[in-house]
Amino acid sequence: MNNQSMTDIASQLVDIAKQSGASHADALSVIDTGESIDVRHGKLESIEHEDSRGIGLRAFVDTGKGLAFASASTSDVSEKGLKQLAEQVVNMANISEPDPDAMPPIGATHPSTDELHAWQEKHPHQQHGWTTEQAKEAAFSCEAAALAYSDKIANSEGASTSFGETSIAYAASDGFVADYERASSSLSISVIAGEGESMQRDYAYTRARKAQALRNPAEVGQEASERTLRLLGASGLSSRNTTVVFEPRIATSILSHLVSAINGRAILQKRSFLHDAVNEKIFPDFIHINDDPDHMDGMGNRLFDGEGTRCSARNIIEQGKLTGFLTDRYAAKRLGTTPTGHARRGLTGDTGIGTSNLILQPSKESLDSILHDINDGILITELMGFGINGVTGDYSRGASGFLIEHGKISRPIQGFTIASNLKDMFANISHIGNDLTWFGSTAVPSIAIENMTIAGQ
Repeated sequence: MNNQSMTDIASQLVDIAKQSGASHADALSVIDTGESIDVRHGKLESIEHEDSRGIGLRAFVDTGKGLAFASASTSDVSEKGLKQLAEQVVNMANISEPDPDAMPPIGATHPSTDELHAWQEKHPHQQHGWTTEQAKEAAFSCEAAALAYSDKIANSEGASTSFGETSIAYAASDGFVADYERASSSLSISVIAGEGESMQRDYAYTRARKAQALRNPAEVGQEASERTLRLLGASGLSSRNTTVVFEPRIATSILSHLVSAINGRAILQKRSFLHDAVNEKIFPDFIHINDDPDHMDGMGNRLFDGEGTRCSARNIIEQGKLTGFLTDRYAAKRLGTTPTGHARRGLTGDTGIGTSNLILQPSKESLDSILHDINDGILITELMGFGINGVTGDYSRGASGFLIEHGKISRPIQGFTIASNLKDMFANISHIGNDLTWFGSTAVPSIAIENMTIAGQ
């Protein structure tokens, strides 16, 4: 099923749904192909191949009391399969409860034909750039480098590579039809050091659209071993209030909590601690957070969202102020705002809301400079558990990392909890680093937050 046939089939399904009694409909067709490879102790453990194809339909019917909708999917894209799917979804919609605020796929701000052509020229056919043998060799090289790094590395939990391509086509009953592609490659490894109760583990990974953009496998393996060895001899610490520094890969969680709190659906359901924060200053002035749907380094690029709405770059946090909530068309209607192009869509179910490429703009300050100003603090390298209350913003998570004393990292620590409230955490960010690092579709630097509560021994 090539992209042309994907768009044709999606359009055909929408037409069949209307013939079956739907007032409005839209369809999403997805093809996922790829492989994942696992190696351990120099031996191949598994190769798994994925080739999944499916199409989902969302149909709206006029019940006389308002619009009701339902959705379902199938992997049978024959004419018979499409007809069965359309009849099933329309029948389901007919017995569903109508929603006075339902937003059928009409009236969306779609990309223009010129924008679609420009996107295709800028983003031609996406290829991951790996063969199975190349991916397998990368995994072997990564693990070999990790195990050779030190004789204190006691064991390997294995190295893994994966690569694949995704093609997505969307069609709606208002006539909009378009498609786009994504590719990805990744390499990861986890190792163990020490023995008995003093054993420690850590990991390293790299991910990019093309395999050629991944970090060197040996470098990744060595990083995993270095990180693990640094944790040996970790001990507890006493309770205190202090500054906590989140390294980039841990700092991504801070942004994820923000995105969850400004999700328009969460606002409607009154389950967000930022429900009244639009145009309010919730971060210091130096914090700027952007959502960019077309970034050369991001893996969340897309021209339109799950409802066909054109995606545009957006400043979510500007000089510390929240500019608005993230919405799909339904949430925007209920909130009385303009859709922001953040609808997420699967083959079945209602739309969700999510970002494309989320970026916390870095400063010019190095991590060493940030640490230099901290007399007593903690560098977090791992978080455990999930004690987050989205309604109140209360935050509590298990953690491990390193003690910071007199501006220097002094020793590894573990077995403690960090706690605060997310509103306070956002407001108490004192520094951000210049070490902007991409993790798939999120890019963040190190973040230092003052006045967090540490529950230790």
